[in-house]
Amino acid sequence: MPVRLRIVAGAVALAAMLGSPAIARAQMGESGLSWQQRFLGIIPLVKPDPKDPVAVTVDGTAITVGQVGDYAKTEERLINAATSEEEKAVWKDATENLISRQLLIEEAHRRNVTVPDAEVAQRAREYNLASSSGEELAKSGPPDPDLLKAVRDSMVIEKMLDDEFRAHHVRPTPEQIQKYYVEHKDLFVKDPGQVRISHIAVKLSEDATDAQKDAARRKIQKLYAEAQKTKDFAALARKYSEDSQSAPKGGDLGLFRPGQLPPVVDKLVFATPVGHLTEIVESNLGFSFIKVTARQGETFASLKESSAKIAMVLLDYDQDAVVRELLKKLAKNAHIEFHKPS
Repeated sequence: MPVRLRIVAGAVALAAMLGSPAIARAQMGESGLSWQQRFLGIIPLVKPDPKDPVAVTVDGTAITVGQVGDYAKTEERLINAATSEEEKAVWKDATENLISRQLLIEEAHRRNVTVPDAEVAQRAREYNLASSSGEELAKSGPPDPDLLKAVRDSMVIEKMLDDEFRAHHVRPTPEQIQKYYVEHKDLFVKDPGQVRISHIAVKLSEDATDAQKDAARRKIQKLYAEAQKTKDFAALARKYSEDSQSAPKGGDLGLFRPGQLPPVVDKLVFATPVGHLTEIVESNLGFSFIKVTARQGETFASLKESSAKIAMVLLDYDQDAVVRELLKKLAKNAHIEFHKPS
């Protein structure tokens, strides 16, 4: 799906006390959320409603449609879900995460993991409780018992998993840190320098009809497919690009530093390796795609400067693997029953 670019011609809060930096979460499951976010940071803080239908039971404990919906809304905000497909996937992911959370709670209870009441009350102050209609409830008097239970459940999960990580000796080695740095060096750019780019464009008039737009879209898609295969991008640009200024030069647009291009294009080209193509860009002027042909003046943070950040990324990744393996074992012995809406 092309990136759209406009060119003018001419309910829950994540607990701050989790203590894990927001870095490189893309490794953490399909949703991109870390285990801390999935099982500690997002908890259903909606007052139970007896009329709320049950979505699933885990060893007899009900997870309601309202709880899934509340969790899903928070996850949607965290991952910026925008399409109906993404929202549907988030609902499925929310259900699975709440099932996993309940399995972890049960296992913590089986291991007799406990947390002092004073620590639970202290952490509970970081959260707001909402009614079933979504209205935030006032913080007055003693902490709400439902809130305390949800927070206590998160804390026993956290404590149990800390023990699990120690048992598995989860700690990245210097060799693992160096390997990650070498394989992901593009993540540690200090100064991106300049990029040299070329493009192939298919133009549209401001009053183009839908049929003309469809024809232009098909043409750029065909050219894109050819550009992915050809070894001579410049020849393809000279022959087919409709940008009269750059086509004679093989599509070459010159060198650019960050901020000199439209924001969407700027983000695309500086994230694209040399020799590779960006996605197709759509604007009110037509369609185009860009090839990054060279980089100049790019500098990187050293391994020493990057080690602490890499260690946190690898730690999160290794911890997530331990959690997944534990959940796989717990699910084998659990009775999980999904309920159809009545």
